Amino acid sequence: MPEIVQRSAAEEARLLFRNGQTDIVCTSGMCPGYVQCNLAVIPQKLADDFEEFCRRNSAACPLIYRSARGDHSAGPIAKNSDVRTDVALYRVYKSGVHTTVPSLADHDWDDLVTFYVGCSFGLEHLLQANQVPVRHIEQNVTVPMFKTNIATQRAGCFGGGSLVVSMRPMPVDKIHTAVNASRPVTTAHGMPVHVGDGRWIGIDDVSKATFGGSVQLSPGDVSVFWACGVTGSVAVENAKLELSFSHSPGSMFITDRQSEECNDADANHAVEVIPFTPTRMPIAYSYVSRDTMARVERLEALIIDDPGHRGIAPLVVKGSLLKSALALSTRHGCVAVATGFPCLPDSPYEETDGPPGALAVVRAVQALGAESITLLCHEQSVAMYREIVDFCVAEGILQRTVSMRTVSAADTDNVIETEISKFDHLVAVECISPNKTGAYPTMSGRDVSDHCSPLDRWFAAALNSNTTMTTGIGDGGNEIGMGNVQDKVRKCITNGEAIASSVGCDHLITAGVSNWGGYALAASLYALQTCHDHSYYVRFGMGTHKEPDASMMLPSVESEEKLLLKLNDLHIRDGRTPDQPMSVDGFLFSDLHAKVIRAMHSAVGQ
Repeated sequence: MPEIVQRSAAEEARLLFRNGQTDIVCTSGMCPGYVQCNLAVIPQKLADDFEEFCRRNSAACPLIYRSARGDHSAGPIAKNSDVRTDVALYRVYKSGVHTTVPSLADHDWDDLVTFYVGCSFGLEHLLQANQVPVRHIEQNVTVPMFKTNIATQRAGCFGGGSLVVSMRPMPVDKIHTAVNASRPVTTAHGMPVHVGDGRWIGIDDVSKATFGGSVQLSPGDVSVFWACGVTGSVAVENAKLELSFSHSPGSMFITDRQSEECNDADANHAVEVIPFTPTRMPIAYSYVSRDTMARVERLEALIIDDPGHRGIAPLVVKGSLLKSALALSTRHGCVAVATGFPCLPDSPYEETDGPPGALAVVRAVQALGAESITLLCHEQSVAMYREIVDFCVAEGILQRTVSMRTVSAADTDNVIETEISKFDHLVAVECISPNKTGAYPTMSGRDVSDHCSPLDRWFAAALNSNTTMTTGIGDGGNEIGMGNVQDKVRKCITNGEAIASSVGCDHLITAGVSNWGGYALAASLYALQTCHDHSYYVRFGMGTHKEPDASMMLPSVESEEKLLLKLNDLHIRDGRTPDQPMSVDGFLFSDLHAKVIRAMHSAVGQ
């Protein structure tokens, strides 16, 4: 009686390709639950460099197996296999130029090493099991893949090219499920590296894939992008080796390993997926763990305490602190921070609420690695703020100096639009705003327009752009950003009809004292940098997570006390009790503000 040979579905699929018994080219949807692999076949002398490339770009290139020199069998992950024949289509690269072939059996393998790199096809059955539609399978086309504007991390001759991503559009209410279902499956790239409009990562038209097919989005779908193992093939192609091989995009090597065998068990926890862009801009989301989200919520609860009894509770927009921090953490290449509320009757006019909070934001954004930071202030105060910034650098409160800018009434709209287009984000901390008549009122309704530069024009222009996000931080209703809640200001705040701001923002942070809002934004940015899920997202799965230095991001009691002393030396005083030194908004630093700073440290685990 002949022996019955038991083969896995994966082995049967490999035999079909080896024997030319199928017309299937794309392996998406084949052998659900089995790990599928991208291939990179390169000379032995470059193998260590490519392995390092995989390590540095681990989301795109999760290394499943590296063969020995000359070994064309993937025995440990696929018994009875032959990588030269067990794939539908291959690419042969000669000095960076490729041709597509059905077999590599005729090529000498003696000096070659094969890298088996995980593929997102291995997680599609999990998406489907969680009722997440997989559009390219529904439409029977190869998954669309795109080169992005994100550079990979180099290792030897490999890298410097583009990160490649695969796209799976889905309904917005399925995104959370898809992210959490894919998170543990690190062999299949894990979580997506971008959720939202492709233009944020250099993909202008998702109907025109670099590799693979074209997928039709259903109404309400959001594009979700996973890092793709074709990144490794692009790296090999760009290296222009004399001879190398890979799979053809979409034609994977199917292993005997089950996806569940490769799950990262420690990764089994919930991630929240939060949209942070305003409706005028292409939609973008970011990630945060529930634990980190709870820390930011504790910060938000701290700052809405109302020590001055102004009645700010109706002005609070819950969740704005988190969204502002996510926006800044995700896009902070070029940031401007505005401050200045000239409410005092004599020079230098400005008060102690505002500058410390603004500089706390500057400090945190510097620690994130912002390329350019600008401090935006009233024209009469430029020299004063230059002295304050120099002091902060000398004392180690800031890492380095920042540029200074003001805004003139003579600036044309075109000039302002050109200026703000350079910035990713504008933040206003206790920055006086015009009311509906164009006057700049204090809380008592006194017009101080003579001492104000129209800093608000930058924010108003940004709200009409599709490139620059804005955050406003205030505590009374007459600050930039409070235009979002001007009806509530008129109704609930003393003198509200006269003082209500007419200038809104994308993310409004209301605080009992505006400095607290700046401190909380800095602390939220710190909390996000400690979050492994958020870190993964903002670095597109490249490199490794690095814990932030709390001393470089969080305001301390000591640093803020030094800064307040410096402000007093410059005759910057409390706007409510100008004769009382070392106070802000009528409260001594030591009695109230120091306690709030300590509570913030506790809220973020410091």
